[in-house]
Amino acid sequence: MTVELHQFKAGRSVPNFSPFCMKATILLKMADAAYVENIIDNPSKAPHGKLPYIVDDGNIIADTALIRKYLESKYMVDFDTGLNAEQKAISHAFARMIEERLYMILLYSRWIDERNWPAIKDFWFSSLPPIIRNIIPIIAQRQTRAKLKAHGLGKHDPNDIYDFGIQDLSALSVYLGDKDFMFGDHPTSLDASAYPIIANASLEEFRGPLGNTALRHDNFKPYVERCQKLWFE
Repeated sequence: MTVELHQFKAGRSVPNFSPFCMKATILLKMADAAYVENIIDNPSKAPHGKLPYIVDDGNIIADTALIRKYLESKYMVDFDTGLNAEQKAISHAFARMIEERLYMILLYSRWIDERNWPAIKDFWFSSLPPIIRNIIPIIAQRQTRAKLKAHGLGKHDPNDIYDFGIQDLSALSVYLGDKDFMFGDHPTSLDASAYPIIANASLEEFRGPLGNTALRHDNFKPYVERCQKLWFE
């Protein structure tokens, strides 16, 4: 049976503006699992109000960490083939940094930073009927601001928020070095998390300290191109 992947629509210059939707796609491809896409505009209809999620044999699995666990169990795939225990621990720590902090900084840079908010508002809401086109974005931005404050990141000064992101991107760049992938010549689960966030942070259409930092790391561009060719071309 074919897996159903429920996710956001594709981004303009990246496979998806959601790093997690990109990650779910990559995991399915790494598992060699046949899947079909179902594009959802309103995530409130999804389990836990979040995307992506998959449906397989009647099972609904939301959250990419649980999607990974499910694929490992059902499809008997090892996303970290060849890694020793120390490398797996490093992979886990980096993934948590990416998904629990760097992603939130990316969210801030797009939904709160006024340099980028107009482009995000246009992408997500321009197709709405005129009556609600000016209302829904205000609500969505307000909800995102509350989410960031509840996380703790949104309580900080913008300069400090971006400094956190600069540190995280620098750590990823240093660890990647001149390798093809994060752990060498073949991709692992960490690349399924790292590539989407680096690709999204590097988009020139979004301005600010986060994007400027990503573009300054010379090893990011070939890494993004390598992953793009492997998984999305």
